[in-house]
Amino acid sequence: MKKKWKIILFSFIGASVLLGVLGALYVNSIGYNNVKHMYRLESAGKSVIRIDSEMPSRERYLTKEKGNPKELLKSRMEREGWVYSQQEGSGYFFKKDGREEIVTTQQWNHFYIIYSLNAEVANLED
Repeated sequence: MKKKWKIILFSFIGASVLLGVLGALYVNSIGYNNVKHMYRLESAGKSVIRIDSEMPSRERYLTKEKGNPKELLKSRMEREGWVYSQQEGSGYFFKKDGREEIVTTQQWNHFYIIYSLNAEVANLED
């Protein structure tokens, strides 16, 4: 009887350790910051949030792919006074006061899209 409980206990501990290691590898493959951004978007109740950018001259925003993220981009830019003119690949062209801005979209993973634009052009966040 004691041997049976030891086997069950060691099996449980082994499975827990294995799940912990697999979970850590999964988070590490996505990246801690990325998981943090996804969690913040999901828990904030917003459709678009601003995320870190590696280039100070660029701003990046994260949105979920649900709905129509391209139409969401157009409406957010129009809210800031920009008029949509055309799309070329992943670039969306907008005009305002004789200036042109290109916002690029990037499929980040299966469920998220990143908008990237020049700094201080528009605030796409909710």
